[in-house]
Amino acid sequence: MGDERRQKLSEALFAAYDVVARTNEALEPALAEFGLTAVTAHLLWVIDPDAPAPSMRTAAERTHCTPQNVTFMCHQLEAKGLVTRKPSPTDLRQRVIELTPEGRAARDAIVELASTSSPLANIDESDLARITELLGSAPSRLA
Repeated sequence: MGDERRQKLSEALFAAYDVVARTNEALEPALAEFGLTAVTAHLLWVIDPDAPAPSMRTAAERTHCTPQNVTFMCHQLEAKGLVTRKPSPTDLRQRVIELTPEGRAARDAIVELASTSSPLANIDESDLARITELLGSAPSRLA
């Protein structure tokens, strides 16, 4: 890898990390209110209340965590009354994660705060679409 490319990559990675770090800072009030960490909040975020409840495996894939980590986070969220786990209605060998009413309120607060306080909140729609496209085109695993 050439020096110029390495420098550009370093700048891009720093910019992406900086946006994530500043977004996490913006979420602190909601995280504190609900007793969450950024990681447990991310798990709540990936549970779409308007879609079928995700399996534990699907949640692990969405959060890029191991199934064991998702189980650990679910225990924490269950203790706070934010999620429940129950057998999948389509495959009784699997468990799905559902938001409780309190979990939905926490998720809504986190999404709302991120939508209004993230460094990306005031970027116009066409630039947001381009950012999403660029980040989405990155390979999921290094070859």
